[in-house]
Amino acid sequence: MSATPDDVAAHAGHPLSRLIAARALLPGETLFALRTTLDPRDVTDDHRVTADLLATGHERAYARMQEGIALGSGRAILCFVGEPGSRARFTGLRRFFARRPGVVPGDIVYDYDVADLFHQFVARSRRPVFYDAIDLPGLDDCVGRLVVDWPRPAMVCLRPADHPGLIVAAEIK
Repeated sequence: MSATPDDVAAHAGHPLSRLIAARALLPGETLFALRTTLDPRDVTDDHRVTADLLATGHERAYARMQEGIALGSGRAILCFVGEPGSRARFTGLRRFFARRPGVVPGDIVYDYDVADLFHQFVARSRRPVFYDAIDLPGLDDCVGRLVVDWPRPAMVCLRPADHPGLIVAAEIK
């Protein structure tokens, strides 16, 4: 479905599910929303706060490192990065595929700029699971613009995308 760039603003104050329905995203498939924040145990010199993940371009790689099979496999997930005030900014719609436990994607292992995050994560994780992720179409124009209010408790980082507490909060032009 074709959408105008200002359709995000038209959904402000309404559940995210309304925007998803208007865009006719993956009909018949259950979508999830993931809020990525930097775990305090993973803080490094280059990654002190969650915003550093975006600034360094490592949000995507960090979201692909999970404790256990948290994201399932084959799920379509709207990815957000946590912001202050229980908000989350959209970074992409991706399909995640779990790798066998302990099998790390080469783009993470051999990216020296993300090595510090990788080592911190592996050192603290009891069951590290890594994911491959492919971008899906449908919300490309919303990357960086779509902001939602994330329901409490904020520590629940994976929710069904039709959760009534996920409210479209703002648009950045």
